[in-house]
Amino acid sequence: KKILIFILLINSIIFAEGIKLSPTTITSTTGFNTPLVEENKNITLITKEDISKKQYDNVENILRDTPNIVITNTQFGPTINLRGSGERSMSRVKVLVDGISLTPLEEAMGTLPINSIPVSSIEKIEVIPGGGATLYGSGTTGGVVNIITIADTRKDFFNLNTKSGSYSNRDIDISLGQNLTDKLYLSLTSQYTNKNGYRDNEELESKSFNGTLDYIINDRNRIKFQGLYFTDDGKTSTEVKKSILAINRKAPGENIDFDSERESFSIDYEFKANDNWTLYANLFQTEYERNFLQDDTRDFEIPKIGKMPFSLTLENLKSTLDGGFIEKSKGIKLKSKYEYENGTLIGGYDYITTNVKRDSLVTTERFKFADAKISTPISLPPSNLFGNLEGQVITKNKLDTDKDTHALYLLNNYNFTEKLTLTTGIRYEHSKYNGYRSSGVTLNGYNLQENGIMESSIFPDGPISELSKDHNNIEESNSNWAGEIGLNYRFSDVGSVYTRYERGFISPLPSQLTNKIEINGIKTYTDSNLKSETIDSIEFGLKNMVGNSFITTSIFLSQTDDEITTLDKNANNPALKEWRFENIGQTRRIGAEIFIQQYLDRLTLTESITYIDAEITKVNSNEWLKKGDKVPMVSDWKISLGADYALTEKFSLGGTYVYNSGYEKRELESYNKIKTSGFGVTDIYGNYKIKDYLSVKIGVNNIFNEQYNYFETATTVIPAPERNYYVGFSLNF
Repeated sequence: KKILIFILLINSIIFAEGIKLSPTTITSTTGFNTPLVEENKNITLITKEDISKKQYDNVENILRDTPNIVITNTQFGPTINLRGSGERSMSRVKVLVDGISLTPLEEAMGTLPINSIPVSSIEKIEVIPGGGATLYGSGTTGGVVNIITIADTRKDFFNLNTKSGSYSNRDIDISLGQNLTDKLYLSLTSQYTNKNGYRDNEELESKSFNGTLDYIINDRNRIKFQGLYFTDDGKTSTEVKKSILAINRKAPGENIDFDSERESFSIDYEFKANDNWTLYANLFQTEYERNFLQDDTRDFEIPKIGKMPFSLTLENLKSTLDGGFIEKSKGIKLKSKYEYENGTLIGGYDYITTNVKRDSLVTTERFKFADAKISTPISLPPSNLFGNLEGQVITKNKLDTDKDTHALYLLNNYNFTEKLTLTTGIRYEHSKYNGYRSSGVTLNGYNLQENGIMESSIFPDGPISELSKDHNNIEESNSNWAGEIGLNYRFSDVGSVYTRYERGFISPLPSQLTNKIEINGIKTYTDSNLKSETIDSIEFGLKNMVGNSFITTSIFLSQTDDEITTLDKNANNPALKEWRFENIGQTRRIGAEIFIQQYLDRLTLTESITYIDAEITKVNSNEWLKKGDKVPMVSDWKISLGADYALTEKFSLGGTYVYNSGYEKRELESYNKIKTSGFGVTDIYGNYKIKDYLSVKIGVNNIFNEQYNYFETATTVIPAPERNYYVGFSLNF
């Protein structure tokens, strides 16, 4: 009741300036500036002014409040869920920074580094649900999120934002832009964050920097250099048991120490051949490295050693995972725009080469064999069999793969009349994979009585016994095509109705090309022989001003053939872990989105509702998925409500309410369906202008102290913060 009463007073997300729709332009759908009213997609535009109202300190929190987007978390970081992407969000939603992909090519051990972008460097964020395959290729069927920086503004400014808040949160964000000459423009941004986490023993220190040098050579030539650097260092912990959480929500799980570093560099060159024809080239290089050290305590099974007729299980055995992930990408993007009498033709060529290296070393503590449980009954207890023998299991895994991609595309906008536009597009993409995957498990044995390395017939290879060793070469290629066709009819300056069809695809990730399964009692690498996913989508939409309200709505249907999924066995035991990637058959997603914003003098209200029904409609041989099951990790509903009210010219108040419904997921070893809980969070904020150039901002997040979780399994959770506070200052010239 408290929430509903509050919503009646202040309802809606404050994003989007619909009343300014006609002059607003976006770049993500064509690669060039296009008026938003001419787009045949349901686009959410987040402006710099929107971001400044709530004193956001990272991109993750901005997107949590954005209509259509659901943020899901793992212990490695956030992922962006659009149009029912679910557990495959990392592969189905492409995140860009000025058109360059931020999304890693590897899901396992990787994370989406969206918080590596300084908030003050953001000019706007364009969110395009369910589209982008023609321009951006594989991995866009859920949608595209393009973060546009201040690099192209060419305005003189200086901004300083500071923030202090709960959990010892300290943040400072500085940005400046300066026209050094009539032709040369410099922009610099930097952000520093130091804070503790909500749970005990969590902390983070991060630094980010973005710099741009933009030079207009003459009326026809322009060149731009841009570099971004980010580093963080901290500690967090794994999920915690629900029984512990009921007593103490801040209780930590097993310790995780992490650090990461990301750097990128790009050169953009623009040449206007004539008034109708523009050529554009982009060279880029990125490198993302992440390292972590994770403690773990669990039951650990040791497979049969030598000719022993039994395996051993040790309860609550401690181990340490030392993992590393490095991804390096470089490439070139060439495109041209030709404006003819009745439209615009855009063509391009992309080449991207990416190398992914992933290493992990799992080392158990030394244990006594006498403490183990034997898998089959025998006449003697373990103490009589092993005496004082001790052991230690070491598991090594390595992945080193390359993916090279070439792509050609054409996108044409043809104007039948001043109001009716036909959009058609096609893309061809060819990818080639090379590399290898290897693993090995060894058992070190010790004899305490002799105070040295043991010698025993139990270990046929001596004190170091190789329990398993495997290697698989990866060499594969595939080709895919994407296309789209759509109509947009503009019946007023800000109103339009549209329909569109798109065929997209998702090519397998390099790590998905290898399975590890048991064959004749031996765990062996095999080729997964995956097909690329293909997705057919259709959408209808409307946007218009009705009185003092701006309304945009869409309905959509998509069908995915050969959707890729993962089946794990012994997921918590590196020595015995098995996995299988396979195409599960067919899935269907149907849904609707509506966004309404009202302008009532000093009060602005907004309502956003997204509904998605994601269902498995066909299965192959998969034993844990059934026809009619929900697609894992898809929330049916997202509701966003809020308000922004200017009490005076200097003082304003606002609030947001965001509700995410629960979703289904599966515990793959037991095939059980787990239903997670939905949650609704209410935030309020205020802004007071001391001077035209100086303002103070305050806010309370989760004001009703909703207890909800970022991540949840049948027995464990990662809890989200309770009520917390912040105060900040902004200096703008």
